[in-house]
Amino acid sequence: MNVSGLGLIRWLIILCGLAHAVADPAPAPSTAWRITFTELKIEIDPAKEFLKGTASLRMERAGAAADSILLELNHELTVNAVSNAAGEPLDFKRKGANLRIRCGQRDEASADVMIRVHYQGSFSERVPEIGFHNGWIGPECSYATCAASWYPQLKEPQRRSKGKVSYYVPENWTVASAGRLFAEKILPSGSQFDFEITSPVQFGFAAGPFRALRRNIDGLEAGIFLLGGGPDKAEYYLEQCSGIIRFLKDYYGVFPYDGYSVVEIPQEALGNAGGGSYEGLTLFTPAAFPDGYFSPHIFGHEISHLWWGGFVRGAEGPVINEVLAQLSTALYLERLYGEKTLRKILRDGAPELSLIHSARSYFQALRAPAASSSSSLSLLLRGEDLPLGVSSPEKTNTLHMLANSKGCFVFVMLRDLIGAEAFQTGLRGALARFAWKTVTLDDLRAEFEKAAGRDLKWFFDQWFFRTGAPEFELTFETEARGAGWEVKGRIRQLRDVYRVAAEIAFVKAGSRETRIVEVASAETEFSLILPFKPDKVFFDPDYRILRWSDM
Repeated sequence: MNVSGLGLIRWLIILCGLAHAVADPAPAPSTAWRITFTELKIEIDPAKEFLKGTASLRMERAGAAADSILLELNHELTVNAVSNAAGEPLDFKRKGANLRIRCGQRDEASADVMIRVHYQGSFSERVPEIGFHNGWIGPECSYATCAASWYPQLKEPQRRSKGKVSYYVPENWTVASAGRLFAEKILPSGSQFDFEITSPVQFGFAAGPFRALRRNIDGLEAGIFLLGGGPDKAEYYLEQCSGIIRFLKDYYGVFPYDGYSVVEIPQEALGNAGGGSYEGLTLFTPAAFPDGYFSPHIFGHEISHLWWGGFVRGAEGPVINEVLAQLSTALYLERLYGEKTLRKILRDGAPELSLIHSARSYFQALRAPAASSSSSLSLLLRGEDLPLGVSSPEKTNTLHMLANSKGCFVFVMLRDLIGAEAFQTGLRGALARFAWKTVTLDDLRAEFEKAAGRDLKWFFDQWFFRTGAPEFELTFETEARGAGWEVKGRIRQLRDVYRVAAEIAFVKAGSRETRIVEVASAETEFSLILPFKPDKVFFDPDYRILRWSDM
């Protein structure tokens, strides 16, 4: 794909996180079983583009007695045999990605089972529209995300488990994986890497001839895995990513994984996607790793998915997964550059930070006609507006783009409304209450209401369950009143009526006064006494309200 017209880094920003958003499997009904421990032995033959695996699954009954277990395994992988703990063969049937194993009726005294699945194969399918491979076994490198269903697992939402994974790879290869590396061995035929998973997750890995650097950061094992560059480059990127992790870990009060790895993956494997974040593992294309330049937005967005979209998943999709990942990045940028820069980013974006999403990009996308579906720009210029809080699986990409522009702005408006402390408390509350679960927008609102001690339904209704944005017109006149001046003004809403607390700035050379006016109707009149006669009056001078005015 030729993206030179946009500039590769900028194109990465447009698509950042898209693979994560479209690859998330939809929740399915609960099953009669849960996996308590998964042990995998994975052999990778990059020359033959082939993976061979043995999965030992320790399971316990979670519901009514059942004589079979329904698992999911990528339909491109072949099951060679299934057995129990004693090595006795078990009957099984395959239909697409479904693997049903007959284990016999279990009574109360023998509710636990151990099954072992031997399988092999490779991956060729790409995610529609963006051309991303959820799994890829190749000579340059190999990887498999949890979305690839690359090992036998239960349906959502019971996929996560503790476990152990041993990878057998060529001698000059190394492995990044979910979990914590506890052993590394040189074998006659290659290398073995053993990982322990103590925090239940969906497993993923990347293996290749990486320039690898691992380090303990405040008790967390973090690693950088690059296809090229020297040790200084690996050191540079690991240090920069560590800064983001430290900030978010401190802000949210939790880091939910045993470890974390940033991995460089060939552009061919990622298709049109700039990157993808999974549970403890983030993939980026080579264009994300230029020498001597680090984009805090590219990496911040994907790292933030470790919390939003991974640790806690939004029921309505992008309105939580993407918005809160984008918001987390904005908070980190505010920490780096200050609030003034944050306001500029929210309104206009920041080309110097390779950041396009903003209020301006939102309104421009609405004004512009939809790009051809065959065009790269179709992933940005959707040509339509949707309510962010309404799930629409067939329009996930549109909601993704709206989330990163409009959605992020709206959440900062919420922070302005309830205060930074209550806002942080609300987010922390949601993470604590819904750890490894699915959270709805109503659940999230309840956490903010509890933290702020006030009703916020009106705010969520008007910003998440409507399309568009307001537009305002301000007129005023002045009249002397003793030693001061009376300013009489009228604020008209030119589109749909919204409820906002608007800053009004009154300016005269060398003097400035700011007042808050509550606006909740088609026309709002106000009267104020000032110590000077203003030459100019500005509505929302710092652009804290998402609005068409001045756009």
